[in-house]
Amino acid sequence: MGTVKNPTTTDDELRRAIETGRNRRATERRAASVRYDPVKDAIEIELTDGAGVRLPRAMVEEFRDVPPADMAKLRVSPAGYGIRLDAHDVNISVHGLIGALATTADMAGSLGKIGGAARTEAKRVSARANGAKGGRPRKIPQVA
Repeated sequence: MGTVKNPTTTDDELRRAIETGRNRRATERRAASVRYDPVKDAIEIELTDGAGVRLPRAMVEEFRDVPPADMAKLRVSPAGYGIRLDAHDVNISVHGLIGALATTADMAGSLGKIGGAARTEAKRVSARANGAKGGRPRKIPQVA
């Protein structure tokens, strides 16, 4: 077996890597804060982009058996990518948690709603042209 030589990292490569990391941290969705609401028995996560998520504790399997008094000790991981509860050795990915909550149908519905709310000249022209043709075709029930 021979010796493996790792190429030396140049100052330029290091500078680019640091800049890429800074850009990612500035734009990537991470947890800014987390708290437990005992009245609603829910976990509230505020994200770095200003969005927030509230979910019932029962929806998160890892927290179902945790006593409500311990939930007040929830913490955001140092980089913001996870939610921690050290006393119970629980670490949950923020991306995984949000991804598990949003189903494909939910996301498609949200995107459709956004697209349907768009008001552009192209959409107006298309709607007028379709209206002149009699509008949207009727759905004909299919007999099986």
